[in-house]
Amino acid sequence: ERDKRINIFFEGAKLQQIKRAQTDFLIMTLGGPSEFVGRSLEDIHMVLQMTDYHLDCFMQNLSRALRDVGAEQDAVDESTVVLEALRKRILAAHYGKH
Repeated sequence: ERDKRINIFFEGAKLQQIKRAQTDFLIMTLGGPSEFVGRSLEDIHMVLQMTDYHLDCFMQNLSRALRDVGAEQDAVDESTVVLEALRKRILAAHYGKH
Protein backbone atom coordinates (compact mmCIF):
# COMPACT_ATOMS: atom_id res chain seq x y z
CA GLU A 1 0.00 0.00 0.00
CA ARG A 2 1.30 3.43 -0.91
CA ASP A 3 2.01 5.85 1.91
CA LYS A 4 0.01 9.03 1.37
CA ARG A 5 2.48 10.95 3.52
CA ILE A 6 5.31 10.50 1.01
CA ASN A 7 3.92 9.07 -2.22
CA ILE A 8 4.27 12.48 -3.90
CA PHE A 9 8.02 11.76 -4.07
CA PHE A 10 7.45 8.43 -5.83
CA GLU A 11 5.21 9.32 -8.76
CA GLY A 12 5.62 9.95 -12.43
CA ALA A 13 7.08 8.40 -15.51
CA LYS A 14 10.40 7.59 -13.86
CA LEU A 15 8.93 5.54 -10.99
CA GLN A 16 10.52 2.26 -12.08
CA GLN A 17 13.88 3.98 -12.52
CA ILE A 18 13.55 5.50 -9.03
CA LYS A 19 12.71 2.10 -7.53
CA ARG A 20 15.70 0.42 -9.21
CA ALA A 21 18.13 3.15 -8.16
CA GLN A 22 16.76 3.24 -4.61
CA THR A 23 16.99 -0.54 -4.30
CA ASP A 24 20.57 -0.60 -5.62
CA PHE A 25 21.54 2.24 -3.27
CA LEU A 26 20.00 0.54 -0.23
CA ILE A 27 21.69 -2.76 -1.06
CA MET A 28 25.05 -1.01 -1.43
CA THR A 29 24.61 1.09 1.73
CA LEU A 30 23.62 -1.91 3.82
CA GLY A 31 26.67 -3.88 2.69
CA GLY A 32 25.33 -5.99 -0.14
CA PRO A 33 26.51 -6.34 -3.73
CA SER A 34 25.25 -3.49 -5.87
CA GLU A 35 26.08 -1.67 -9.04
CA PHE A 36 24.72 1.69 -7.90
CA VAL A 37 26.23 4.51 -9.94
CA GLY A 38 23.59 7.19 -9.42
CA ARG A 39 23.85 10.81 -8.42
CA SER A 40 24.81 11.91 -4.92
CA LEU A 41 22.19 11.92 -2.18
CA GLU A 42 22.40 15.69 -2.04
CA ASP A 43 21.76 16.07 -5.78
CA ILE A 44 18.91 13.58 -5.87
CA HIS A 45 17.01 15.13 -2.98
CA MET A 46 17.82 18.81 -3.58
CA VAL A 47 14.61 19.64 -5.46
CA LEU A 48 12.23 17.42 -3.50
CA GLN A 49 11.55 19.76 -0.58
CA MET A 50 11.74 16.86 1.85
CA THR A 51 11.75 17.42 5.60
CA ASP A 52 12.61 15.28 8.61
CA TYR A 53 8.96 14.23 8.71
CA HIS A 54 9.16 12.77 5.20
CA LEU A 55 12.38 10.93 5.92
CA ASP A 56 10.91 9.57 9.18
CA CYS A 57 7.94 8.24 7.19
CA PHE A 58 10.27 6.60 4.67
CA MET A 59 12.30 5.02 7.48
CA GLN A 60 9.12 3.64 9.09
CA ASN A 61 8.11 2.09 5.78
CA LEU A 62 11.54 0.61 5.21
CA SER A 63 11.64 -0.92 8.70
CA ARG A 64 8.19 -2.43 8.17
CA ALA A 65 9.19 -3.79 4.76
CA LEU A 66 12.32 -5.41 6.19
CA ARG A 67 10.31 -7.05 8.96
CA ASP A 68 7.68 -8.18 6.43
CA VAL A 69 10.31 -10.06 4.42
CA GLY A 70 11.58 -11.80 7.56
CA ALA A 71 14.50 -9.65 8.66
CA GLU A 72 15.43 -10.08 12.31
CA GLN A 73 14.87 -7.04 14.53
CA ASP A 74 18.64 -6.64 15.02
CA ALA A 75 19.08 -6.35 11.23
CA VAL A 76 16.23 -3.82 11.04
CA ASP A 77 17.79 -1.78 13.84
CA GLU A 78 21.25 -1.90 12.23
CA SER A 79 19.78 -0.78 8.89
CA THR A 80 18.07 2.14 10.63
CA VAL A 81 21.34 3.22 12.27
CA VAL A 82 23.23 3.05 8.96
CA LEU A 83 20.59 5.04 7.10
CA GLU A 84 20.12 7.58 9.90
CA ALA A 85 23.79 8.44 9.49
CA LEU A 86 22.86 9.72 5.99
CA ARG A 87 20.06 12.04 7.18
CA LYS A 88 22.10 15.25 6.89
CA ARG A 89 23.13 14.37 3.33
CA ILE A 90 19.61 13.41 2.26
CA LEU A 91 18.11 16.56 3.78
CA ALA A 92 21.01 18.91 2.98
CA ALA A 93 18.76 21.26 0.98
CA HIS A 94 16.21 21.37 3.82
CA TYR A 95 18.83 22.04 6.50
CA GLY A 96 20.49 24.66 4.32
CA LYS A 97 17.30 26.76 4.41
CA HIS A 98 17.48 27.25 8.17
